[in-house]
Amino acid sequence: MKIIRMQTKMLSQKIIANVSDEFARMYSLPEGHQSVGFFSVDNDDAGYLAVDDATKKADIKVIRAETFYGGSTCSWSRYGGSVFVMFSGPKVADVKSGLAYVKDFIDNRTELCNFDGDRGTAFYAQCIPRSGKFFKEFCGLEEGTAYAYLVGGPIETNYALDKALKAGETRIARYWYPPSHANSSGAVLAGTESACRAAANAFVDGLRYAIEYPLEI
Repeated sequence: MKIIRMQTKMLSQKIIANVSDEFARMYSLPEGHQSVGFFSVDNDDAGYLAVDDATKKADIKVIRAETFYGGSTCSWSRYGGSVFVMFSGPKVADVKSGLAYVKDFIDNRTELCNFDGDRGTAFYAQCIPRSGKFFKEFCGLEEGTAYAYLVGGPIETNYALDKALKAGETRIARYWYPPSHANSSGAVLAGTESACRAAANAFVDGLRYAIEYPLEI
């Protein structure tokens, strides 16, 4: 089966240049952070990875990142997408930079794929050589750690995840038990960059077999 890359898309982005005191209190914004940015994207995995990438380059802090129940098909609004992400910064310029880095990642660097063009086989498998500040809170990874981000259908993912763990010296930094909010399953594996790449490749091979032969034991 041929791997087909799927294009991810930012659906909405907004900035509040100078938030009210009550808004800052409600979200427990860090002291000195006066500006916030929001964005939504049609794939939650892309949103998490994009904002982690942005925290490596812009002076921002992720305040909230949450997958919507059922994913983008169950969103309340046309622009809700699969995930809500909000971050803050000391200045509006910091937040604008953060959103620019987020959009660049979503448009050009995501690895959402499927097999043979069938969206019912969609999966996410990407090795990131260096984690950002967000994944320290999200997964407990020290900044700069290599990781593999692996997500797919619940049964296929758990079958393939075991193969990924056997492919190299990696550990599970975060795991999504099935069903997740988006009715999927997945994990973030941490290790050396080479081990994470081996794990990601083994994960895809495991998915391919599980999808091609769904009833084989």
